[in-house]
Amino acid sequence: MGNIRKTRRFLTYRQTGQVKLKCMIRLDGLLPDQKSKEQFAGNWTDFIEDSCNDDIYRLQGNMLLYDSEQLIPTQYNGKPSLLLVLGNPASESVKRGMFFATDKHDRELKFWKHIIEKAELLPPISYKQSTANALNQRRKKQIWNLNYRTPFRIGLSVFISMPSAAGGIWSGVAGVRRLLKAHAFSTIEREETKRIIKCAREFVQNNGAVVTFQKNAWENLRSKSDPPYKIEDARSGKLVGTLKRTPEIRLFCVPPTRLTGPCAHVLKKFKGKLLRSN
Repeated sequence: MGNIRKTRRFLTYRQTGQVKLKCMIRLDGLLPDQKSKEQFAGNWTDFIEDSCNDDIYRLQGNMLLYDSEQLIPTQYNGKPSLLLVLGNPASESVKRGMFFATDKHDRELKFWKHIIEKAELLPPISYKQSTANALNQRRKKQIWNLNYRTPFRIGLSVFISMPSAAGGIWSGVAGVRRLLKAHAFSTIEREETKRIIKCAREFVQNNGAVVTFQKNAWENLRSKSDPPYKIEDARSGKLVGTLKRTPEIRLFCVPPTRLTGPCAHVLKKFKGKLLRSN
């Protein structure tokens, strides 16, 4: 887990805990001209002051270092593996050390109870007398230790490793693109694509699949013959294909997590399709 893994020369990353992924981007390679460097510097001042970004990002000369998240169990239980690939981490969740940690009222986010539990990927857990942080820690242990009885082995990752706020102009994948600008963001997408494909090849076993929850993830991870992203197709469960350069691994796309009901419905539909094929 401690070995640095490289995607060319722009991005390096290493897993340092059950959830924490430490990353570094070489800005001198990513931003080759003076104009792009000045644009980044201008955006950086506002970006780093948003949410808790100053707690998880460090700018050291030409090196941008930051914490991200990935939860990939190392145990194997013989069940089909599902790698769930979200868009990018929320800065607050990275700071708290778990995916989808809490909302602004310190409550557990709907992702767990209204998407993952409703799709029957994880069983319900008791919410009685539990703080959001305690629930998060139980979720982490549940996934890491494979301590649940469902038909799949679950792993969590993000397509864009750079975290951003949960709301506002710097939020989500769009916020990262706004920070880097189009050309640099496209370069990062290519590097992140390699990271996810490598992760999927290592994790997805026994006729499992990769499930994406976001447009950029689907567009970059799908094979050329697979349909392009349309939100209406995601909502109707029509985005089905295979992982780029890895035809033995199936790829699905569900609606974004903000569409809680449709997301859970399509995820459960894909789960059923996988069970029938195994």
